[in-house]
Amino acid sequence: MVGLLVSMVLFTAIVAVALALLVAVTVAPLYVALNMADARRFSTGRWALVSAVGIVLGLGYTYVLHHSHDLPLVVTALPLALTWVGPGLLWLLEPTQVRLGGRAGAHE
Repeated sequence: MVGLLVSMVLFTAIVAVALALLVAVTVAPLYVALNMADARRFSTGRWALVSAVGIVLGLGYTYVLHHSHDLPLVVTALPLALTWVGPGLLWLLEPTQVRLGGRAGAHE
């Protein structure tokens, strides 16, 4: 009975940590990029697309490297930094660089 209780608690903890990590590399970069773009009055649609492409590339490249059994796990997880490319690029831009950031339209 104790073994069942321990396994239920550990399973729940592992799933919670996995979901938190998945949110940290998918939802959080998109949310941060949209907030940063909105604060700078840049086009949120453009930066949502840049962030989404970065997320897809980061997760896809991590998946490809994960199936290469020759690499250590730390090296396999390095492409996850690509998921934060949208907020990283916005961090480098100033609010006056509208040509790169795009201008928010009246509908945004």
